[in-house]
Amino acid sequence: MKKKIWLINQYAVPPKYESRIQTLKRAQYLIEFGYDVTIIGGSYIHNTNINLINDKRKYIEADYDGIKFIHIKTNNYSGNGFMRFYNLILFSFRLFFLAKKFNKPDVINQLAGVPFHNILYYLARRFKAKYIIDVLDLWPESFVALGLISKHNPLLKLAYIAERWLYHRADELVFSMEGGKDYIVEKGWDLESGGKIDLNKVHYINNGVDLKDFDENKNLYRINDPDLENETLFKVVYLGSIRLANDVIQLIHAAEKLKSEENIKFLIYGDGDQRSYLENYCKTNKLSNVTFKQKWIEMKYVPYVLSRSSLNILNYKKRATVRFGGSQSKSFQYMASGKPICANIRRNYCPISKYNLGIAKDFKDAKEYANAILSFANMDKEEYNKICQNARKAAEDYDYRRLTIKFEKLIN
Repeated sequence: MKKKIWLINQYAVPPKYESRIQTLKRAQYLIEFGYDVTIIGGSYIHNTNINLINDKRKYIEADYDGIKFIHIKTNNYSGNGFMRFYNLILFSFRLFFLAKKFNKPDVINQLAGVPFHNILYYLARRFKAKYIIDVLDLWPESFVALGLISKHNPLLKLAYIAERWLYHRADELVFSMEGGKDYIVEKGWDLESGGKIDLNKVHYINNGVDLKDFDENKNLYRINDPDLENETLFKVVYLGSIRLANDVIQLIHAAEKLKSEENIKFLIYGDGDQRSYLENYCKTNKLSNVTFKQKWIEMKYVPYVLSRSSLNILNYKKRATVRFGGSQSKSFQYMASGKPICANIRRNYCPISKYNLGIAKDFKDAKEYANAILSFANMDKEEYNKICQNARKAAEDYDYRRLTIKFEKLIN
C-alpha cells in the first residue's frame, strides 16, 4: 500500500500562481516515486487579491495535473499587519479540527510556522504519523537580524522557546540553509550543549530548480521584449521582491555609477512596497540605464528571461543570519540559466564561491559594486564562458529530482 504523505505549507498555491515551487516539486517527484501525496495550503494567495474560497466553505479539494490539494479557508490581507498573523493562526487551527475529514497520513511534512503552526505537531501524534519539519527561514532570528524586532523584546524569548519546542519534537528536521546544525549548536539546543535536539536528525536540503522544466520552458515560453533581444547590450537582470529585505536601492546606486556605460542596461523584474519609490528615484535622477519590467511574470517565462541576461543579480540587505548560509530559490534558477551571478553579500556556505559562479562580496560602497558588475562586462570571453559552464553544472546538484531522493530517505 502506498504511504500517504501530507505536505503542509500554508502558502502553497495552484501551479499557475506558484513562484516558490519547492512543495509542488517535492509532491510531483514523490508521486512519481510511488507515494500518495496531498498538499495542504491556505485559500488566500499571498501578495494578490485572489482567494480560492469566496463563500462559507471551510475548505475545498482540488486536483492540478495529478497533484491533490486541500485549500483551507483563510482571509484576504495586505502587508504584514495583524490580519496576516491572524491568518497563520486561523489556518493551523482550522486544519487541526478539519483533519479528521481527510485520509489519515503516514507522514506529515510541515513548513515550520513558529509558533503559529506548532499545534500541528499534535495532529501528527493523533495520526501516529512521522513528523518532518522544513525550515526555510530562521524565524524569529531573521526578524531580529533585519531590525524588525528588538532582541530585548520579551515576546522574542517566547518565540525562541516555541521554536526550540517544535524542533525538539520533530522526528526529522530539514533546514534549507547548510548551516542549520550550526544554528542549533549556537543556540545551545543540541544534546552536547545540554539541550534536547539530536543533531543526527538535522538535515540539509536546499531549494532547487527542475532542470527538465527549465529547459523546456526556455524554448516554449518567450517574452517579446526588445531589451532582452538586443545582442549589443550587456543585460544586468534582477528578478524578485522589491522590499526592505532586498535593499534594491544598493543596485540602483551601482547603476547610477555606470550610467555613462551605454552598452550596460539594468532590467528589474518584480514588485514590492519599495518599487514605486525606486521608479521615481530613477526618473528623478534620469537613470535611463535602468528599466523596471513586469511586476510579476509566470514561472514558465522566467527561464527565457534569465537565459537572455548577461549577469544575474542577488541583492539583499546584509543580515547576521547569512552566517548559516542561504536558501534563495531564485539563485538556483540563475544557475540553471548558465549565466554568472553577482551578489552584494558574502555568506557562509556560499555556492557562488564554492562553484566559482561569479562574485559574492560585501561591497563597501556603490562604486565597488559598480566595478564588480563592470568587470563581467569587460571579462575575457573564455573566462566568462567558463563561469557560465560552472553555473549550469552547479544547478545539477540542486535539481529537484535529486533533492527529492534525499528527502525520500527521511520518510523511510
